[in-house]
Amino acid sequence: MLAIASSLIPIIITILLGYGIKRSAMMKADFWLGAENLTYYILTPALLISILSNRSLSQLPWHSFLAILMIIVLLCALIICLWHWFLKRQSTAAFTSLFQGGVRYNTFISLALADSLYGDSGLSYAALAATGLIILNNLLCVSMFSISIRTHKFSLRAMGKQIILNPLILGAAVGIFLNLSQIGLHSTLVDSLDLFGRAAFPLGLILVGAALSFKGIKADWELTLVSLLIQFLFKPVAAIYFINLFDIEALAGAVILIFMCVPTAPASYILARKLGGDAPAMAAIITTQTLLAFISMPLTLYWAPQFFH
Repeated sequence: MLAIASSLIPIIITILLGYGIKRSAMMKADFWLGAENLTYYILTPALLISILSNRSLSQLPWHSFLAILMIIVLLCALIICLWHWFLKRQSTAAFTSLFQGGVRYNTFISLALADSLYGDSGLSYAALAATGLIILNNLLCVSMFSISIRTHKFSLRAMGKQIILNPLILGAAVGIFLNLSQIGLHSTLVDSLDLFGRAAFPLGLILVGAALSFKGIKADWELTLVSLLIQFLFKPVAAIYFINLFDIEALAGAVILIFMCVPTAPASYILARKLGGDAPAMAAIITTQTLLAFISMPLTLYWAPQFFH
């Protein structure tokens, strides 16, 4: 427990730093947009390329590993859809916020925690997990907006373009291609990509803190509560079950747990705002999950592995 808490403390401090800087108005609004673009389009893809290009992936049980992650996310999507279908307690816009709050995950916290706890080996698994989940989450969330918010006509071509041009997917694809083709990268280039790619960790976490907003938490308590139960209760329990069912090794199981116990992605707010979702409800879900995650995550990461076979 002490090792897990020690790994989380720098992450918490960095997120709180981002919240404090944003509220102090020290930086202009343009800075946050530029930092977001830098992290999303350059730093994180560079990190994924450096992780995936030269490390041996053939020894990783990636079929079972990715299958577990995707099965759990699909089950979460099904539960949320059934909850909305039978109860119909919220508008479709509010439903899309709950959907994102239950199926998405925070890439920056996941990668930073995997690196802090398990080093390069954990990062290799984390990069694979991020690649698979980015594709699945884009498919699910964009499709759900297109189906639920009628003003946005569903377009398979537009959705495919959004996925193919996603910089994180492109970075992962380049890294995997270099690896499987055995072209690889020169160690100097790998070190360079790794050096500025790792800047994605602190900058990404600062952006997570900057996105926190306490407005509307009380008004959207029911959506927030349901998303918390799915994110911090159902996902870890399902992870334990499927890790044992597939007989996944300890390190791979630990990384699955990380991805299944982190809060939802701050980028959910941007998607809600752009596609006609309930942006204030999304902000409330993101903020509540992020804050409570630092109580639930150490408990989950300490308690859950005790139930592995």
